[in-house]
Amino acid sequence: MRPLALLPALLLATLPVLPMTASAASSPVESIEGPETHNREVKVGDKAPDQYKRDDQAIADWKAKGLPAPEKESHWVRMGDHYVLVQITNGVILAIHPAS
Repeated sequence: MRPLALLPALLLATLPVLPMTASAASSPVESIEGPETHNREVKVGDKAPDQYKRDDQAIADWKAKGLPAPEKESHWVRMGDHYVLVQITNGVILAIHPAS
């Protein structure tokens, strides 16, 4: 059998593995269950509870956690099992990522 004839078979054999590899990385989430004190679902575009606008809630090592750089006037905070990007000025949730 020629080496070129094996190429399609090799590609077909590796395709089922590709989706599992891609899903292993953390990706943005659309909504999460809010903090225990508020008991509501929050999603991108909603206003986060005021406590998450404070600087003492900000995650300083966002880069080490694999999070993208926070946008201007925003910071990453932890809400349960998720990292949430909160706009400091108005508390709007800009992004949600699962904590790994």
